[in-house]
Amino acid sequence: MKNIQLTSIAALLIFGSISLLTNCKKDTVLPYKYEADVLNLPDQPFKYRDQQLPSHMSHLQVVLQNKVTDHGATLGRVLFYDPKLSLNNKTACASCHLQEKGFADASRFSIGFDGGLTKRNASSITNPADMRTFFWDAREDNLKEMVLQPIKNHVEMGMDNFDALEKKLGLLDYYKPLFQNAFGDETITRDRIAEAMSQFLNSMVSANSPFDTAIPGSWGVQNPGSLTEEEQRGLNLFFGQAQCGVCHNPSAGQGFFNETFADIGLDKNPADKGLGANTPGMDGMFKIPSLRNIALTAPYMHDGRFATLEEVVDHYSENIEASANLHWTLKDFNGQPVRMGLAEADKKALVTFLKAMTDQQYINDQKFADPFK
Repeated sequence: MKNIQLTSIAALLIFGSISLLTNCKKDTVLPYKYEADVLNLPDQPFKYRDQQLPSHMSHLQVVLQNKVTDHGATLGRVLFYDPKLSLNNKTACASCHLQEKGFADASRFSIGFDGGLTKRNASSITNPADMRTFFWDAREDNLKEMVLQPIKNHVEMGMDNFDALEKKLGLLDYYKPLFQNAFGDETITRDRIAEAMSQFLNSMVSANSPFDTAIPGSWGVQNPGSLTEEEQRGLNLFFGQAQCGVCHNPSAGQGFFNETFADIGLDKNPADKGLGANTPGMDGMFKIPSLRNIALTAPYMHDGRFATLEEVVDHYSENIEASANLHWTLKDFNGQPVRMGLAEADKKALVTFLKAMTDQQYINDQKFADPFK
């Protein structure tokens, strides 16, 4: 299925059907009028299900085999990049998750379909098949439900009426063969949209950074020889004096994050309560993110307050605040912050090691790239 030509559709929405389309912006008229586009897909789908993964990432083969099909992920890829999933055809999932940025956003807060700003920085998409919870506040534990939340969000994409979305996508000819191939018929449903998008996300495996060639092992590295001397020095700091490896360890699926949450002393009195908004007593705690491709995903933290990795390291070295729920590794027996006090050379080595987690293959892989280009 190559160079599928999108035929022009000219069917203007009449005012009487506005209530059907959305409850999000009642004064918005959504035109069903599109210019001709070309969707570029290979004659045979990319291999999403049968990816070649290094041995230390082989546990994800089970997810790929059980939850991903090539045609399902292909459909999910198109949905992920299609701005027509938004209310006014301006914003796609990929608008806030850029491949060249490790599928994160380059801005502190993302711009939604109507120009509004999100309240938190867009998380990177890195090995979601390894995750059990999603979003900074871990409010979702189901990937299929997670992919729908940005679509219906009143700031992000604004398409909160899925009956209308199903009808809207049904008017686009290029979706008919995609749904047919993925599910056996052309029927478009909310569940199928979520299923296809979750298949695409599950297939997004990053496993080819310089660090991966060092053969990671539990709480350390079995073969650091493939790292440079500076990277090795940073690695030793990471698992030693800096204590990064307590929360960001490779033992949990080589993702460099624990599936847990922490207050890292960003603010003494956090304005954003994080998990505390839904769980009393957890104010200021946020999901610990993966460090894969971290050099690409600036700005950092839930609110994007740090523009560089150097600023992140400076925070842990000198600027940890005495917040009420400060993580145990960052405070002494009296509850006071324990700042790492790293020398400038150590900071530089630590940042160099973090950059060794960049997977160039992942950010250039065509099977994860924009199919509308």
